[in-house]
Amino acid sequence: MPPIRSLLIDRFKRLPRRSNEVWQGGVVRARTWIDEPDGNVRRPSAAMWVSLTTGMVNIDLAPTDDASDPSLALQVLLDLGLKFVRCRPARLEVTDGTLGAWLAEALGNPELTVSVRADLPDVDRAVREMERGISGDTPPLPDALDAPGVTVERMRAFADAARDFYQAAPWQHLSDADLVHVEAPAVASGLRYFTVLGAAGQTFGLGFFTSPQEFDAVHEDPDPDVLLGRRGKWTVLYGRIDEMPFGDVDLWEDAHLAVAGTSAYPVAMWYGPDGERRRPRARELADLTAILVAFARTTEAEIDRGRWSHEVPGADGSRTVTLAIPELLVPLDATPPRRPGPPDRRAMERLTAEIERFAQSSLFESVEEANAALRQRFSGPIDDLPSTATTAHEKAQDLVYRAFEARGRRRIQLARKALELSADCADAYVVLAEESHAPDAARALYEQGVAAGERALGPDVFAQEAGRFWGIVGTRPYMRARLGLAQSLEDLDRRDEAIEHYRELIRLDQGDHQGVRYLLLTALLLAARDEEASTLIEQFGDEPTALWRYGRALAVFRREGDSRAARERLRTALRTNRHVPRFLTDEADWPGPEPTAYAPGSREEAVICDSDLGEAWRATPDAIRWLRAQAPARRSGKRRRR
Repeated sequence: MPPIRSLLIDRFKRLPRRSNEVWQGGVVRARTWIDEPDGNVRRPSAAMWVSLTTGMVNIDLAPTDDASDPSLALQVLLDLGLKFVRCRPARLEVTDGTLGAWLAEALGNPELTVSVRADLPDVDRAVREMERGISGDTPPLPDALDAPGVTVERMRAFADAARDFYQAAPWQHLSDADLVHVEAPAVASGLRYFTVLGAAGQTFGLGFFTSPQEFDAVHEDPDPDVLLGRRGKWTVLYGRIDEMPFGDVDLWEDAHLAVAGTSAYPVAMWYGPDGERRRPRARELADLTAILVAFARTTEAEIDRGRWSHEVPGADGSRTVTLAIPELLVPLDATPPRRPGPPDRRAMERLTAEIERFAQSSLFESVEEANAALRQRFSGPIDDLPSTATTAHEKAQDLVYRAFEARGRRRIQLARKALELSADCADAYVVLAEESHAPDAARALYEQGVAAGERALGPDVFAQEAGRFWGIVGTRPYMRARLGLAQSLEDLDRRDEAIEHYRELIRLDQGDHQGVRYLLLTALLLAARDEEASTLIEQFGDEPTALWRYGRALAVFRREGDSRAARERLRTALRTNRHVPRFLTDEADWPGPEPTAYAPGSREEAVICDSDLGEAWRATPDAIRWLRAQAPARRSGKRRRR
């Protein structure tokens, strides 16, 4: 034994022994995580002793994960007596008999009694108090086994179901726009409707709703208060082990529960509107387990039928789980439901196509007669307008117009049906690519869309109509597919290929109705093709948008540095939108998703400008420092998350 420890033990032995002094402790798992240099986390062990008489606690974290060395437990015990309680205990209570025997021998005190217990409630309380101290104002998450009626075996069934669900990856087929109804059996009221999370590749699991109306309200307004509503929400979310409540961590490790991967530990939780959180009781846990098992066994073909059932075993007996997606039970040719908010502008092209077909099939003796006929034929909602499509390609395009207005899985069904009618329907590939969240798969679909568009249009259109493509409705599906291809190539770090597609799109549509010039400008700046960026700016002149003017200022700064011309360009940009610098410098925060529309000079425009140009500004040496120096000082805000 080291000399210093021998001296401490000798000092400890000279402390008065109190017959009523009982200490609980040993080596425990701390309820905290330590960040490691490699980016991983480690849950440390800790030596802890609690005096049951005084309530005093001494604890020290182990420097490594090796909990087999009892030396730290001895050191913490000695320090509790020498520094805090100022006495020796009559009895030690431990859960590890081997540790207890080692301590008794090391202390060499024949009067000391060591008791082995199944649990140490005072130590458990001290560990939880430590967790609450670390958490601060945020109360720790409740543990799964704290809920009434929940047992280790029920949690084992839940873990198995959650693993199978994760491995089945149903987010490959569904998104959070597909509302699933649990038609049978009768489940807890908050679990009757749910969506599958994970299509965007960020949050994986299930999100629950009490009704379709609640689901629609959340989609119309993603504000957290709307999301939680008055009755709160259930979720099953997957994450890393350090995102679980510590009681769940212990449960998974001690009971060796199933898990699909390092980022696939499941937590079922109810979140209330006032910050309350609770875990599922036995019946709710059984309902969640049955839903996960049923969905893990679900095929893509069953999903497309709109309603399906699976027999699911459970702790309380076997149950038949019937699931349905109400929107998929509606016939494909039914009029799509009207939803709040602006329509997809692409779907409005159907009206233009109908007008073109009507005009081509009619003979009018005057402009007045034509206008009167158009007013009579095309008054009222566009959805009520009967289709005049006759060819397979026209009928396929009509289905895609409907897909633009649909959501979730119905979009895929309509696009696939369109391709059954016409393999040359470019927009059908666009829809499928938009629903594909794997970048390379999206690229392949856009490539097929470009090829389909080329077949549908034929070489004569490209030769004769170059420069005014957007003015011809039939060319727009091709243009959309090619733009999608260019953007997907950028996502795959194939920027030079994307630039060539952007250039060709502008050549075909010199009016640039798709706004390709903004994407091309950013791509050229990021590719350090500054001369080409300057040429593009000269081609389109000084348009009064924040994105263009901040891009132009950056292009001049990259070419000339802090020149008079660069400062003049930046001052012009600042007059156009004064909010942009705070977003480019990460001094401002934007809650929620990126805006889809904006007013000139607004914060919404600034967010879009940052989204499109921010990477180029931050990649340019000294550009952000220069921007801060030139922009007028404004009150700093919350740092924007990325």
